[in-house]
Amino acid sequence: MKKLSHFLSTSQGKFIGLIVLLIVVLFIYYFYAMSNNTNSAPVGEPSITETDHVRGNLAGTVTLVEFGDFQCPACGAYEPLVRQITKDNGDILKVVFKHFPLTQLHQNALIAAKASEAASIQGKFWEMHDILYDKQAEWQGSLNARDMFLTYAATLGLDAAKFQADINSTEVENKVLSEYKEGLSLKVNSTPTFFVNGKKINNPQSVQEFNGLIRASANGAVQ
Repeated sequence: MKKLSHFLSTSQGKFIGLIVLLIVVLFIYYFYAMSNNTNSAPVGEPSITETDHVRGNLAGTVTLVEFGDFQCPACGAYEPLVRQITKDNGDILKVVFKHFPLTQLHQNALIAAKASEAASIQGKFWEMHDILYDKQAEWQGSLNARDMFLTYAATLGLDAAKFQADINSTEVENKVLSEYKEGLSLKVNSTPTFFVNGKKINNPQSVQEFNGLIRASANGAVQ
């Protein structure tokens, strides 16, 4: 034992000890990484349930799922495209919106998601959804976004007291969190992220490209 202690106190011993320690650390890291990759594997495709927000042709053969963030500038830029393709493909397309607020980047993303869900309880999800995107520049950097959302709720004829209560409710928070977690399980890491008939796609760069993808999916030629 004394010989070992003496050896480890030498320069050579310290060097070898450092190498051994590095090997152990790398082994632990590798084991953790492999375990983490297994646990975070995609679960398949987005679920569509009766609590999801859907518009377009509810019986459509093509389902477009968007994981979005109301404060995200890219989502705001894509919103006109999504609305246009919904009109252009009214015979075959249904559109589903799921929450994926990037709270580390966007300070008002979570409260905006909650505002849309509070409006949903009074039957006005899509109306609030559209206002939030149309007026994104107005509220995105505001320190009193909640008050602005209350004003939007008033323009939609919502019960103000109920809206305020619902925006703070556990029910609404859990709804947003559930969809965010679903996005994570599907390896969503940015917004907007789109799935067409269950398959994640690269974001189209134009209405024409988006329409082509929708029509191809309707014909079974998934790109």
